[in-house]
Amino acid sequence: MVILPAQGEPLYVAIYRQLREQIQAGQLPAGAKLPSKRALASQLAVSVNTVDGAYSQLQSEGFVESRPRSGYYVRPIDALQKLSLARPQPAAPAREADGVQVDFHPGGVAREKFPFSVWQRLLKDALADPASLERTPPQGDPGLRQAVADYLYGARGVQCAADQVVIGAGTDSLLSMLSYILPSRCTMAVENPVYNQAYRLFARMGHPVRPAEIDKQGVRVEPLEALDNVLLYTTPSHQYPLGLSMPMGRRAKLLNWAGRGRFRYIVEDDYDSEFRYDIRPLPSLQSADRNGRVIYLGTFSRSVAPALRVSYMVLPPELLALYEAQYARFSTPVSTLEQLALREFLVRGHFTTHLNRMRVYCRSKRKLLVEALAPLAGQVRILGEAAGHHLTLQARNGLTEAELCARALAAGVRVYPISPYFMGRCPYEGKVLLGFGGLSDRQLLAGAAALVRAWQVPPPPCEPVSETV
Repeated sequence: MVILPAQGEPLYVAIYRQLREQIQAGQLPAGAKLPSKRALASQLAVSVNTVDGAYSQLQSEGFVESRPRSGYYVRPIDALQKLSLARPQPAAPAREADGVQVDFHPGGVAREKFPFSVWQRLLKDALADPASLERTPPQGDPGLRQAVADYLYGARGVQCAADQVVIGAGTDSLLSMLSYILPSRCTMAVENPVYNQAYRLFARMGHPVRPAEIDKQGVRVEPLEALDNVLLYTTPSHQYPLGLSMPMGRRAKLLNWAGRGRFRYIVEDDYDSEFRYDIRPLPSLQSADRNGRVIYLGTFSRSVAPALRVSYMVLPPELLALYEAQYARFSTPVSTLEQLALREFLVRGHFTTHLNRMRVYCRSKRKLLVEALAPLAGQVRILGEAAGHHLTLQARNGLTEAELCARALAAGVRVYPISPYFMGRCPYEGKVLLGFGGLSDRQLLAGAAALVRAWQVPPPPCEPVSETV
């Protein structure tokens, strides 16, 4: 039975909706014949065209079928079951709600230092370029790839042609590409600890994953000697999260290992390499590669902004051929507009200017934080080198990682444990990360003062000296 609405809803929609609901509820079973268009139109005092519109909509959605010289019949449709779903949980409250006043997040960035006016101008220029409406090649805009190749040669000694550069939407995007083009039986050896998303991504792509243990000089080469058909993921310039730099002797060993074996490659993630505060940045591992075994990985997320989501990968010739054969039919994951703006940001020298300013800025932030933590000398020590956007601290007063984090949180400060970066059990006790890139001077000083109070452990009381009678 169809009842027309008093107002508001179009007549054909009302007829369609009510018939649809009756079919879904089983009131009009499969095989039931609908009234003829003329009969229903006469019953409802509407035009035949109105009923025809309703029946046509039902037919297009598969609820009914038209049989020649017979009419419209209900099609078999499974009844929709009402499932008992769990109620959605309310969104987690903002971090400030748990009493955190200072968050030493390692990924923080200085928003106030971003060159907004420059980017607005470059984006406007890019919009005026007809190329911004066109698709770019899968590897990325040729001009941007050439600009990246030129920058890498001058800043990091990377030797490559623009054709070897692949533009991606962040490091995860590039690692996904790499996992896709490599044989599924290729083992992924991942330095331990490491950027944990790397080994999770490799494992999800079906590759065997094994930890590559590190010492004070970086990845240990000896345990890798028996492996072939392997890709090693490492961060030699600034190991994350420990902050170590791989010396030239260990680098030579690693390159020789890759050159001796069958299908051995090294992924050099040059994370945070631009930010060293005591000496010039070390040359890249790729710059010393003579056998085409190093895949160079870099990003603008740290040097410009995380929201930019533009990273780059330099493929050696053999893997470039694999990429072109297996991945070149995919589209580039980065918008043309952003690529054109970033290209001009590099070509016009804005990136170099911005990077120099950020080095000075981050050096001062690091110095301020180190000085503010000076009262903890003897109780904690700073690991690694003067580089990057975070400090790695080790307690020397017996506090565990969990205790360091809990005491800090109780004081209104969030610091970050190091254990999640390990594959398996964390062998270290009492290590945490403090990021300083996104905090103001006032926040750094307040956070450090709170940590000094929270982490001070008084010396054990001296036992009274008993007199000898």
